[in-house]
Amino acid sequence: MFEIGGSLAAARKGQGLTLSDAERLTCMRARYLAALEADRFDLLPGRVYARAFLRTYADALGLDADRFVEEFDERYPREEELPPAPPLVRPRRPNRLRRALVAAAVGAAVVGAVVWSTASSPPPPPPPSPLSAAAGAERPPKPHGVLGVTHAAPVPRRRFPLVVSADGGRCWLQARRGGPNGPVLWEGTLEQGQSVRFAPRVWLRLGAPWAVTLRRGPHVHARLPARAPLDLVA
Repeated sequence: MFEIGGSLAAARKGQGLTLSDAERLTCMRARYLAALEADRFDLLPGRVYARAFLRTYADALGLDADRFVEEFDERYPREEELPPAPPLVRPRRPNRLRRALVAAAVGAAVVGAVVWSTASSPPPPPPPSPLSAAAGAERPPKPHGVLGVTHAAPVPRRRFPLVVSADGGRCWLQARRGGPNGPVLWEGTLEQGQSVRFAPRVWLRLGAPWAVTLRRGPHVHARLPARAPLDLVA
C-alpha cells in the first residue's frame, strides 16, 4: 500500500529539511505538516483542507501531487451532502380582533388625509381686475420655457472586481460562487506575486490568509488576520 505520510516525511528528510524549513517553504503551519506526515488527517480542519494541504506539501517537495491526492480520495471518499431540511412554517391563526383594529386604523388614516388635504389646499386665485388685465396686455410676452433646477441623472455605482493577491508568500485558494456549496470558480496555489480576479459576492477559502491581500479598485479592501485556515465571503 502506498504510504502518504511516510513518503512525505522521507522526501523532506532526504532533502535535509526540517519541519520549520517546510513551514517556510509551503506557508503552512508546522503542526499541519506533522499531521500529514503522521497520516493524522483528523487533526486538520476538514477533508477539503486536508486534500489541499496534501497537494501543496507534495508539490513543494517535488513529488507527484496527483498520486498523493488519488490515494487520499481512495482512503477517505467524499461523503454525500444531504440537502438542508426545509424550514418549518407554522400556520397563523386568524385574529378577528386584530383585523378589525387594522381596518379601523386604515379608515381613520384615510379620513384624516382627506380632511388635511381639504384644509391645506390654497383658495382659488381672484379674477383679474380690468386695470391689471390692461397692464398685462401692454407688457411684452414672456419667453416660453420654465427656469428651474436641473437634476442630474443618478450615476450608477461602479462595482469593481475582487482581486486576491499573494503579496506575502504562497497561498492555497478555493473560490466558489455565492457560498460554500456553490460551483467552484478557481482552486489551486497562488505563487508569491500572483493574483486572480473574481466578481463580487464570492466565497473564499484560504490556506495561508496572512500572505494574501484583498483589493477592490484602487483601494485595499481587507487585510486578513494571521491565522489559518480562513473562510470568508467578499
